[in-house]
Amino acid sequence: MLTSYMVKCPHASCGWLGSLLPSRDRDAWRGSLPSVSRVTFACPRCGGEWYARVVGDDVVSLPLERELVTNA
Repeated sequence: MLTSYMVKCPHASCGWLGSLLPSRDRDAWRGSLPSVSRVTFACPRCGGEWYARVVGDDVVSLPLERELVTNA
């Protein structure tokens, strides 16, 4: 089952807030429980990407990584 998460874009110039599905490895979410502990999100406003850690039924954004910041 695919699950969307309430997230806020961490890129300083954006700050978009809304519900998103992870943008990569969607097949990892086909079972009843996700098989991944880290997911990638892509902001629909600025196009920037960031990682988050799956914690129970929620996600916690991880600090921006240098190679992902360049996409913003």
